[in-house]
Amino acid sequence: MKLALFAFLILASFNCTAKTIEQVRSAFIFQMSKFIEFSKPIGDGVSFCFFDKDNGPAQLLSNHSNLISQGKPIIVHLLEKISATAELNQQCNIIYLDELSYSKVDADWLTKIDSNIVIIGEDIRFIEQGGLAALIKEGNKIKLYINKEKLNNSDLKIGSRLLALAKFYPE
Repeated sequence: MKLALFAFLILASFNCTAKTIEQVRSAFIFQMSKFIEFSKPIGDGVSFCFFDKDNGPAQLLSNHSNLISQGKPIIVHLLEKISATAELNQQCNIIYLDELSYSKVDADWLTKIDSNIVIIGEDIRFIEQGGLAALIKEGNKIKLYINKEKLNNSDLKIGSRLLALAKFYPE
């Protein structure tokens, strides 16, 4: 029942039926932002940071400027320098790394990002190397995985509705 309600909320927020993996991931990222209590102030809005501005979730969320999360608008930052971790730590509440962007970072990159920023990837390797969450394609579905250790070592609070949908790594 909870899963059906959450899926309805995701699709309703975009006023369309999600058809592509990018649309589903975009909806998931947006809905996740509603169920996370960030440790640093949101300011003018919830800041989403992306590195691929022409494809995927960044493109889709950029086209929906009227989206509201936690009573404030979402702000989409399209960044070019993955290595600018100081900038990321200042600007972002959520960082999304697709597989191509993640392949461009070194092994220490995740440790340089503030532990209270939600970093979302696309595969289990991302979780194993210290990412907080991953939206992993399994068959024709997207599954949310959360790094339990990373979550426990941050000041982030994730709502029970979101946690009920997640698989934890390691289990």
